[in-house]
Amino acid sequence: MNNPVATQALAGLAATLVVAAMATPRQPMPAVPFPDGFRSWQLVRSTVVGPESPTFPKRGGIHHYYANREALEGYRTGTFANGSVIVDEAVWTKAGEGHGAGMLFEGDRRFVDVMVKNDAVYKDTGGWGYEHFDSPATSPTLSQAARAECSKCHARSKSDHVFTKLRP
Repeated sequence: MNNPVATQALAGLAATLVVAAMATPRQPMPAVPFPDGFRSWQLVRSTVVGPESPTFPKRGGIHHYYANREALEGYRTGTFANGSVIVDEAVWTKAGEGHGAGMLFEGDRRFVDVMVKNDAVYKDTGGWGYEHFDSPATSPTLSQAARAECSKCHARSKSDHVFTKLRP
């Protein structure tokens, strides 16, 4: 192309497209929905976060981890397929009384944390979407920044962003 005006116009158009692409904000990660019926899924394991744990103020209590069918297969193989959902249901604890003295019992639900695998939707976070639901609400509460923090922490896992292991 020997026409200097056309060359300048094309260069200007290309520069405009590059600037526009850089200025276009990323679409926010969509919220993960509340996993209705998760208690009918496979219980993967339960843990207790006690007062000695540095995470006790935010995570203290009993944690029950549930996996849907796809996630259960991921626990077995080490590779979690799209559609895998893992739920961490945290419940308060209460000390037993009377004949239950010396025993620790489950109290009310504290919160529900959820991970959903979808490589296309959550490509910026290792294929996982994250959400937190304060009890008794079923509405998502995490900001985009908090979801990114979940991803940053879970990226340290050696098993596809998942820390829990299937109970033998």
